[in-house]
Amino acid sequence: MKKFLVVIERKPTFTGKTLQGHREFLQELRNCELLVKAGGFEDQSGGAYILQTSSLEEARNIVDKDPMNQENESVYKVKEWNVM
Repeated sequence: MKKFLVVIERKPTFTGKTLQGHREFLQELRNCELLVKAGGFEDQSGGAYILQTSSLEEARNIVDKDPMNQENESVYKVKEWNVM
């Protein structure tokens, strides 16, 4: 399995209304063993998580379902990451 870093930056218009759904989404990924690690930035500007999937396309498809991404309150970047 490959690992993918998902970096989330909140937009100035961020309302927080999708935060609970985002947390539930991450828990589902954890339960399915797709989520390796996740956390928010100390300055409250966003956060990041690490996905474990077979391809970049699969990782992007998962990220597209993240409630904060669907509401367009944040900017998401997905990069394949050669972490050890």
